[in-house]
Amino acid sequence: MPHPAPWPVRLALLLALLLGVAHAEVCRQELTLALPDPVLERAPTGIDAARALKRAVDLVEPALPPLSHGAAVPLPEDDPDYGVVKYLVDRRLLPETWRPDGLDGATWGAMLSGFLGWYELPRVSPGPPTTVDELVADMGAVLARVADAIRPAALLATDPADGDRTTFWAIIWNWTIYPRLLVVRPSGDATAQPRDVLPRLSNCAVKIDAYISAPQETAKSLFITHNSSRMYVVASDPSLEALWPYQVPPGEELEAFGYQHPDLEGVDVFAAVFDGPSVGIGTLLGMLPRVRTNISPFGLGRYLEIP
Repeated sequence: MPHPAPWPVRLALLLALLLGVAHAEVCRQELTLALPDPVLERAPTGIDAARALKRAVDLVEPALPPLSHGAAVPLPEDDPDYGVVKYLVDRRLLPETWRPDGLDGATWGAMLSGFLGWYELPRVSPGPPTTVDELVADMGAVLARVADAIRPAALLATDPADGDRTTFWAIIWNWTIYPRLLVVRPSGDATAQPRDVLPRLSNCAVKIDAYISAPQETAKSLFITHNSSRMYVVASDPSLEALWPYQVPPGEELEAFGYQHPDLEGVDVFAAVFDGPSVGIGTLLGMLPRVRTNISPFGLGRYLEIP
């Protein structure tokens, strides 16, 4: 007759289960609604895995440009899930072993581990999920780990004529596979108060509590530091891949930041990158008297680091 596990082992197992449940609840509803059939007791398919992973990536990586081009997509173009699968292929998240009608543990682990690797997080080997409920739990746990790893900071630019009004909202998004500035179309009242804006920039996976608030010219100078600097739009949500990448004409950067540029009509968030000289820590520290922020001088570097 087997002996019961010693109490330290049982306690460790209990803690592991409790932590697993807590992680599984992250964005559970959002992940479930992304599936073609939300019945949780059925056996999962490769399509379920692809849709869940695509939704997770959307939540923490809005307006993410493709990381590769031209790779074969293992679905016909007229398949309703072709776009989802192509998105993962173009972001190097779909292993060659993936099949639409089934899902083995190695393939599922490779999909999750590829996502975790973007943030220098350890690989996982979850085993094959036997139900959709288990698949959602696995994805929710991984998403929780990613949410703990990312380091977003909001940049709120204020109107020089009215310091209580913002002219653009952005998120410094550097701890990621593709460092970029996310520029978000303001929603509702364009208040400059961080307590009102930060919740609108957050979601079930991304909680943004760090911010920098600065006059729009100061905010612009964080990225356009010299006459030779150039701004490029590289992705957007909704996606308009036929237009990107697009170089914003010099002198029109503030119009783009403020969504006054005609090519940004219908876009909710876009990703921008910049060439030319970059702002260093010393320059940022020199700007502190002109900005409001809850980031300490010693913590600024954390938001500028890349994996």
